[in-house]
Amino acid sequence: MDKTHQAENLIHAFKQTDGGHTIQPSAFEFKSIIYGYGRLGLFQDMVRVVDDMEINGFLMDIVSYSMVLSAYGIHGDHVEMVSWLRRMRNSVVPLSIRTFNFVYNSCPTVMRKVVELNDLPLSMEELLLNECLVGGEAMLIKELLSCYAIFEEEMQKRLLNASNYEIPAQINVVCGVGNHSRVRGKSLVKALVKKMMTKMKRPLRINRKRDGCFVAKGKAVKFWLCEFRKP
Repeated sequence: MDKTHQAENLIHAFKQTDGGHTIQPSAFEFKSIIYGYGRLGLFQDMVRVVDDMEINGFLMDIVSYSMVLSAYGIHGDHVEMVSWLRRMRNSVVPLSIRTFNFVYNSCPTVMRKVVELNDLPLSMEELLLNECLVGGEAMLIKELLSCYAIFEEEMQKRLLNASNYEIPAQINVVCGVGNHSRVRGKSLVKALVKKMMTKMKRPLRINRKRDGCFVAKGKAVKFWLCEFRKP
C-alpha cells in the first residue's frame, strides 16, 4: 500500500499490447489504488484514479465511496466529505453502516458525546441544535442528515403501511461479541445502546438468554417508532 505509484504503473503496463494481447484491469485493481492514494493523503491522485476507473466502465459503488470518505475523514477534510456525500446521493448509491461510521469517526465533537453517555443526543437533529457544531463538522452532519432523510422516509412508509410490507415477529439488536459477550470484557456498544434505549423509552429489553443483545416484538417496535417520530 505504500508503493501505490508503482502499483498504478503496473496497471498501465497491463494495458500495453504484448503480442497483440492486452490485460484489462478489474474494479478490484482500481479500488486498491484508490485506497492506497487515500491512505497516503494523495487526494489528487486518488480522484484521478476514480475518474480513470469510471472511464474504464467501472462505476463508483458503496465500497469505492467508503474508501474515499474514509481517506478524507482520516485527514479531517470535512468539506470534501460533504462533496462526496452529495456525489454519492446524486448517484443513487444507498448509505451503509460504514458510511455513518466514517462520518462520525471524523467528527471529534460527535465522538466525545458518544463517550459522555449522560448527555447523549438521541438524534442528529438534537446534536445540531444542542451541541453547536460549527465549521466542517456541522456541514458534514447536516449533509448526512439530508441523505438519511431519504432512507428514513422509505422506512416510515413501510412502518405505516404494514399491509404491503411484512413486519418481523421479533427484532434483535446485537451489541456483544456473539456467545462470548459475557466473558470478553464489558461491551461499550451495549452500554451506549442501553443508555439510548432508556432515554428513548424503547420497547427493547436485554435478552435473558443472550445478554449481549436487545430483543422486542416487531409490532411493538413499529408502534414505538411511529410514536417517537411524532412532533
